[in-house]
Amino acid sequence: MQHKLTPIIIATALLLSMVLSATLQSSEEDGKLGPVDSITLAGSTGDITVKNTDERVSWGEEKTSRLWSIGFMETGKALEQLMKADHFVEVRDDLDEELEEELDAARGKLDDIRERGRDLEQDDPEIPALRQEWDNAYRKFEQVQQAAIKLRGELAAEQMEESYNEVLEAVNVVSDRLNIDMVLRFIPPDSEFEGNSPDAAIMQIRLRTALRLPEGIDITDEVLSELGLEVE
Repeated sequence: MQHKLTPIIIATALLLSMVLSATLQSSEEDGKLGPVDSITLAGSTGDITVKNTDERVSWGEEKTSRLWSIGFMETGKALEQLMKADHFVEVRDDLDEELEEELDAARGKLDDIRERGRDLEQDDPEIPALRQEWDNAYRKFEQVQQAAIKLRGELAAEQMEESYNEVLEAVNVVSDRLNIDMVLRFIPPDSEFEGNSPDAAIMQIRLRTALRLPEGIDITDEVLSELGLEVE
C-alpha cells in the first residue's frame, strides 16, 4: 500500500536524476545516484536546495517546504456503522423508554382533563378552573417534549463525538502503518447524491473536497478494518 502513496516523491526523484551530473553516480558505476547530502537546482529567480529532512524531501527550513504524503478517509462510512453499535443503541433505547414514560404521563393528564370537560355544560362554573388546569397541563406537556428533544440531541452528540474519536484513533494507527503524514476527510466525487433539495445538493458538493484522486490514496477500507467494521 505504501508504494502507492509516494508518487510525488518518485516523480521528484526522476526529475532530479535528469539534472544530476555523472559525478554523483556511485563508484561502482551501476547507474545509481547518491547518496548525496543535498542537490542545488539553479533558477532565474534563485536557487533551490533539495535535501532529506526527517525522512522527507524538503527545499527549505519551514515545515511547509516539505513533501508530505496524503491519504483520504470517508468518515461517514465509519460513523454510520459505529452509531449502530449495540452499546450505543441500548443507551438510546433506555433513554427513549424513560422519556416516553414521562410523555405518556403528561399526555394522560391532558386526556383526563379533556374527558372531564366533555361532561360539563358550557355555562358550568367549573369551566374556567378546568381551562386553567388544561393550560397548565399542556404547558407541562410541551416542556416534557422540549426536554426530550434536548436530551436525545445531547446523547446523539455525545455518541457521535465518541465515535469520531474512535475513527481518529484508527486513522492514526493506519497512518503510522502506511507512513501517511496527513489524512483529509471526504466524500468520493462519484458517490450518488442523497435528497432532492438544492440545499442538500450544495452541501454534498461542498463535502466532496476531492474532485479527483489517484488510486490507492483512499484509506477508508483500511480504517474500517482497523475498527472491525464492515468493508463495502
